[in-house]
Amino acid sequence: MKNAIRTAALPVLVICAATNAQTMTGSFASPIIDRWDYPFASQPGTEQTVPIFAALRQSGFDDRDGLFLLTFDSSGTVPPGLGEARYVVRSLSVTVWVSAENRFEYDPTFDSVVTSYDPADPDYRPDGDVGKPVELFGAAYRNGWNATTYTESSPFSPFAPFPPREGVRNVYVATFDIAGVPTDIGRQVRQKFEAMPMAIGRNETLASGQLVPAGTPLTFDINLNDPATQAYWARAFNTGRVPLIISSLHAASGGPGGGTGEAAYPAFFTKENATAQVAGYIPSMSVDVTVYPGADFNLDGGVDGADVEAFFLAWQAGADEADFNLDGGVDGGDVEAFFIAWQNG
Repeated sequence: MKNAIRTAALPVLVICAATNAQTMTGSFASPIIDRWDYPFASQPGTEQTVPIFAALRQSGFDDRDGLFLLTFDSSGTVPPGLGEARYVVRSLSVTVWVSAENRFEYDPTFDSVVTSYDPADPDYRPDGDVGKPVELFGAAYRNGWNATTYTESSPFSPFAPFPPREGVRNVYVATFDIAGVPTDIGRQVRQKFEAMPMAIGRNETLASGQLVPAGTPLTFDINLNDPATQAYWARAFNTGRVPLIISSLHAASGGPGGGTGEAAYPAFFTKENATAQVAGYIPSMSVDVTVYPGADFNLDGGVDGADVEAFFLAWQAGADEADFNLDGGVDGGDVEAFFIAWQNG
C-alpha cells in the first residue's frame, strides 16, 4: 500500500484572544519512546518493528504479552505543572503504521473478553465478526518507575526473563478510575473481567475483515467524554509526558486461533526504522488542549501585581477563566483560591 511521504508537523500554539485561557493545538511527529514492552525483547527501544499479541492463559506470561509503549514529550507545547484540573483536552488522536503485510484482519469494533476465553469454557462466546481490534489504553508504572523516569532502555522488570513471571513488568497496560488509580488488565482473560479501551485503531479505507497491508495507518481518536479518560490525559499533560500503550488480544499462543501456523497478529513501525523515516510511518500524536491560567494569570511568565489586576478584571466580568477554583461558577471562592495561589507564587 503506497502512501505519500509525510512532513514532520511542528507544534502550533494558538492563544484565545477572548480569555486568558490558552488553547494549544499541537502535532507531535515522533514519540520520545516507542518501545516493545515484551520480556524477551533483545534490543529494547531500538526495535525496527513492534509486534503486539496475547499469550492467553500461558503460565508465566501476561495475557496481553507483547505491547507497544509510546510516550510523547508535551512539555514544549503544553506548559506542565499547572495542576491537573487546569487542563481540558478537547481532542487527541494517535496514529501508528502497520509494518506486517496482510497478517491480520481489520476489526474496527470492540470485542468482549469472553470471545478470548477457552472455547471449552461455559462462559465463552464466539466473536461476531472476523479479527480482533487494535486497542489503545493508558500506561501504569510499578517498582518505583514513572512516566518521567522510564526510558526506552529501562529494564522490563526487576527479574531475569527466566523463569517467566506474570504481573511484574515495570510498565503495564491499564485502565484508570477518575482518581487515577490503575487496574492492571494484562491478565484480564484468565481473571475474567472486561476492559474498555480509550480508543480502537481505525482506517476508513479498510473493510471489516480485510487483511491489513503494510504501510496502513491506524488512527486512535480518544473518547474524551469519559471523565476518567479526560483525567488521565490531564494528568499526563501536567507531568509533560504522555504515555500510552497499543495492545490487542490477537493470540500468539493459547487460542482461540493462536499457537499454530504463521503469525496472525499486528506489527508496527518504530521511529528507528529506516523505511518509516523515509515514508513517514513514524507514530504520531495530535492534540487540542485548553489550559486555564494559574497564579500567573496574565501568562507573562511571572507572578506579580499585574496578575491580580488581570484576575479582578476577569472576575468582575464573570469570565470563564475567573472560575479559579473550577467549581463551575465565578464568586468569592475564586478570589480566595486565587490569592492562595498568588501568595505561593
